[in-house]
Amino acid sequence: MSTRTVVMALAIALMASSCAANRGDQLADELSERLEGVDGIVRVEVGGNNVLPFAGDASGTIVLEDGISTARAAEIAAILEPYVSGESPDYELTLGIDRVDLQVSPSEESNASGLRLLDEVRQRTDLGSATIAYGAGSQACVVEAQASTDPVAVYEGLVALRAATPGCERAGVLVAHGKDQSVTDAADYWEHVDTLPEAVSMTDPIAGLREIRDRLDVVSYAIRPGSLVLEMSRGEDVVAADELARQTPGQRVSVSGGKINAWSRDVPAAQLVLDLAALSSVGSVSSDARGLQIGGVELDDVVAIHQQVAREPEAAGLSRISISGTVAGDERYQIAGPPDVVAERVAAAPRLAAYAPFALADDDLSVTVAVDEVPDMVRVIKPLAGFGTLVTVRDDQGREVTFRSAGDKIEVSDAERREEVRALLDAIWRAWEG
Repeated sequence: MSTRTVVMALAIALMASSCAANRGDQLADELSERLEGVDGIVRVEVGGNNVLPFAGDASGTIVLEDGISTARAAEIAAILEPYVSGESPDYELTLGIDRVDLQVSPSEESNASGLRLLDEVRQRTDLGSATIAYGAGSQACVVEAQASTDPVAVYEGLVALRAATPGCERAGVLVAHGKDQSVTDAADYWEHVDTLPEAVSMTDPIAGLREIRDRLDVVSYAIRPGSLVLEMSRGEDVVAADELARQTPGQRVSVSGGKINAWSRDVPAAQLVLDLAALSSVGSVSSDARGLQIGGVELDDVVAIHQQVAREPEAAGLSRISISGTVAGDERYQIAGPPDVVAERVAAAPRLAAYAPFALADDDLSVTVAVDEVPDMVRVIKPLAGFGTLVTVRDDQGREVTFRSAGDKIEVSDAERREEVRALLDAIWRAWEG
């Protein structure tokens, strides 16, 4: 065999190997070629996922003509069914029809149910878009939609369609309006709808939500089985909204509004949250399993705010208190930790003001300092830095160094011993250990 023949053979082998290496792209190209010229298809938007060399898959959408008949869409779905079949199919495909995306199932029966539902859904004028998919291992359709009007009304309309569509009676439905309003009857996200014995009825929770909307000014809401999250336009309406929501049995409730970031009568220190929200010196407040969070507090007010918290009997049950805000309306600060530790840190806050932005939160301490003020800064923070506290110091020249406090010494990792921070680190070392 001649040298030229060998070279040509190697080149061909390398080209074939290169194609096989990008298997996802190869799969996408093969499907695009198969669908070229198929009546009713506007375009094929399928791309390859080259997960590993010589391994991959393809996914995307086959966009069909607007107004295409359900019968013709079913014929195209039949062409695609073999591509999405098997335990580990090479393709994950969707049909795009009149603002509605339909997952292609390997089951002709499922696709028929989905297309029947799609035919009804695409005729609705109150939807911006919709997706119909299938619960894993289930024949049930699943609908996710973006409403152009009231999502509650759209949800109820889709539920009625679901009930009237054979094969989709167990469909989970999720309807959203922008990012602020959503309704769903799926106990978990809709991939898991197949775990439901039947579609969950949201009749009572929705009736309760409607009553709240009729009586109070609701900004946003998210309602799902057993849970309602509300945002009110006025903080004064938080308690009333919580009381109304609790008229629906078995429903967890979280309400926000005004200065209150999250509230229900079950949160730790519930009354204290309401009392703090009424203060002009507090910008925001919430309480949950993580403790009490108070924000928007000027550093000059932090001692008075903490004293009010400490006087309240409810505060004894808190595991953590966090207070944050600004120093003279400019640089930010945060103080956080268990209640007894926070008391000590709040008392030291006025001395830390010169080193803002600063944070003394849990086991971390960070300050900002001018290089010539490092000795004074160390005298302030050293008593506050318990053994093992992670300390971060930033200077006015843009340098930053992090170390651990070890009593009268500091522990600095090799990674922190960089030449560009050497001057700052040496100044801290001398002041801390000198």
